[in-house]
Amino acid sequence: MLALEYLVDFTRHRHLALAALSLHGAVALATVALVVAQTVRRGLRSFARRQWGDVAVVLVVVMAAAFGVLRVAGALAALRNLWRFVAHVSARFLDRRVAPALFARPTALLTLSFALTILGGTVALMVPAATTDGKGARFLDALFTATSAVCVTGLTVVDTGAHFTRFGQWVVMILIQIGGLGIMTITSALAMALRVGLSARMGGAMREIIEDSTLTGFRRTLYSILVMTVAFEALGALALYGSMAIGPSGAPLASGDRVFYAAFHSVSAFCNAGFGLYSDNLVRFVGNLPVNLTICSLIVIGGLGFPVLSELLRPSAWRRGVRHCARSLSVHGRLVLITTGVLITVGAVSFLLLEWSGAMKGLPVHAKGLAAIFQSITYRTAGFNTVDLGSLHPASLLIGMGLMFIGGSPSGTAGGIKTTTFAVLVLAVRAMILRRADVEMHSRTISKTDVYRAVGVAVISGLVLFVILVFLLIVESDKRLGDVAFEAFSAFGTVGVSTGITPKLSAAGKLAIILLMFLGRVGPFSIALLVGEAQRADYTYPEGKVVVG
Repeated sequence: MLALEYLVDFTRHRHLALAALSLHGAVALATVALVVAQTVRRGLRSFARRQWGDVAVVLVVVMAAAFGVLRVAGALAALRNLWRFVAHVSARFLDRRVAPALFARPTALLTLSFALTILGGTVALMVPAATTDGKGARFLDALFTATSAVCVTGLTVVDTGAHFTRFGQWVVMILIQIGGLGIMTITSALAMALRVGLSARMGGAMREIIEDSTLTGFRRTLYSILVMTVAFEALGALALYGSMAIGPSGAPLASGDRVFYAAFHSVSAFCNAGFGLYSDNLVRFVGNLPVNLTICSLIVIGGLGFPVLSELLRPSAWRRGVRHCARSLSVHGRLVLITTGVLITVGAVSFLLLEWSGAMKGLPVHAKGLAAIFQSITYRTAGFNTVDLGSLHPASLLIGMGLMFIGGSPSGTAGGIKTTTFAVLVLAVRAMILRRADVEMHSRTISKTDVYRAVGVAVISGLVLFVILVFLLIVESDKRLGDVAFEAFSAFGTVGVSTGITPKLSAAGKLAIILLMFLGRVGPFSIALLVGEAQRADYTYPEGKVVVG
């Protein structure tokens, strides 16, 4: 019944609409009562520790009901009940030999999970109730949007706010959330929920991703990932609620729509997706300080990576001040923070100098500063924009392509080859210039395996991008080189900024961008995983001299 309401317009039938709303309220109330009863029976501390997911869902359901959004409350409660049912049935009847075999191949699992999620999102967006014209999205447009959402890119061939109904926008937001957390994290959480043991290979791969040394630590970190995601997105939605009072048409938003707009943009920002519900993205908020600071903060936090966030959020790290916190950071954490700061600064200064009398002409001085910082941050990770990117100077486009290729940090929601990959390459060049045998940073030696991995990720990613860019230039011969290259870098870096040519691409061009977004999301991780599995031989060959340079 709840699913049927999103597929059929009940508003035309007053009695059906009232019955559906009553059902939403009943499901929400019954779910809250059930969780409260279980809490009383098992004890608050014990239940919250073991069933923290239920506690989080109930809190969101209560908040939605308090704001008068009964449909959202009922839908969340129904999804919770469906999840519990599927987990219970799967735990009892799932063949224990099938799941471990699947989890034994993490790269194939990641690729398959992304592909299946994109396929499911494509079908959902083709449902008539997903679009405002009641016809459903065309296959290629639905596939493009679903891929862009799951790969948290943000490139769009249709206006998300105008073309899709609330149901379609919910589908996009759910796909963004799944893609932002990463299918590997979701599937690993499913494995633990079903009590399916992770294989040694899968456990090792996941430990490498999240920088944890034990499987127990991995489980603890996985729970922290989910909690941090919900917490930051909730805080972001609260911060955006005050500014999201006007809809795309300029009319005031109702309280329920206002909550959805705030939540959608918060999820999109934290997951580094760049999807917006306004036709001009966020150009109308170019001088709005709360929106700019909130969106930028969410993008940076989501792009730092969960290992770094875990280090920064430790209470013990800040007891002796900022200096002690900086000293207590791991080499990975220092590398991520330094590289992120340098890239944001270089991008902002460059954008400010190049576009002061260009794309930002006519803006107040404070708005120009905000726009420069905002665009520098979104260039690397998210597809939001507060200025017209179609009027940018060619030099700004080139700098933007470099930042997009680098992207965010490992274990985060951003794409690209990652900041640590870029930093290791720079440190390797520094070691070569200083004629040092090892790559070093802060009195620590970076392993040769990590250096090889950085080179492998950068070179293979560059080759993939080059080949598909050549194809794009062939099929899109009527468009400028800079615009097509900017689009390709944006797709591969899963960034989502565009000079405006995305809807004008041919069918072949759209398919090429879809492939780039998919490879940009799963490719760097798969390459890093494969290159990282170094096998040490018990013999060495004689050295051969090669003239380089």
